Amino acid sequence: MRTKLLNLPVDVLSKEEISSTIKSALINANQLKIITLNPEMIINAIKNIEFQNVLKDSDFIVADGTGIVWALKLNGFKNAERIPGIELAEKILELVNKSGKSVAILGSTDSVISKTLTNLKEKYPLLKIAYSKNGFFKNEEESAIATDMAKNDPDVIFVALGSPKQELWINKYSMLFPKSIMIGIGGSLDVWSGKKQRAPKWIRDMHMEWLFRVMNEPERIPRVLKSLPRFIYLVMKARFANLAF
Repeated sequence: MRTKLLNLPVDVLSKEEISSTIKSALINANQLKIITLNPEMIINAIKNIEFQNVLKDSDFIVADGTGIVWALKLNGFKNAERIPGIELAEKILELVNKSGKSVAILGSTDSVISKTLTNLKEKYPLLKIAYSKNGFFKNEEESAIATDMAKNDPDVIFVALGSPKQELWINKYSMLFPKSIMIGIGGSLDVWSGKKQRAPKWIRDMHMEWLFRVMNEPERIPRVLKSLPRFIYLVMKARFANLAF
């Protein structure tokens, strides 16, 4: 179900619903453009018309951030649940592994990609890697990279360029991939490569994974302080003004 949060689209879905849709898209070779949404992305989109249009043009916008789920529940969507982007990506990998489909990866460094591919092949032995490329390329190389990737006809494309760059890239070049599932995966490659660790499950169960990340990556603090308080303020303001939905 698609609704709006601060005038921006977001889908209220269960993990089972999105997994079933992805499975069907893989079987039928249908394109899906998926965005995993957090409060920082909402704040960025408010100020960025191009990013707003990307959100509106996506097939699914799932609630990745705990703040998104909080805002949805505050406005009556009691069944809203968090779907972490990395877990959704891992579910896609499971489905790809079972179906003999292929994956393309764009982003991070060569060393992280190399270790990621090694680890993924151990965990998903039937996984096919159609294409991989680091994220350190010049703007004028972007089109050629997308064209080169398209020649390999990947069934799934993971773009790890950080938000909103990864979402903008997907939207810009989606016409080259009419049969691909495309999703921005942020820092997932760092976790899959072993470079970084996710929060322990008990912290995730307490909905405090964001705090764990901030504590382990203090360079994120300015971004959080810039976006999260403003997001909370705008949601509360809209809620009490009856303008949020």
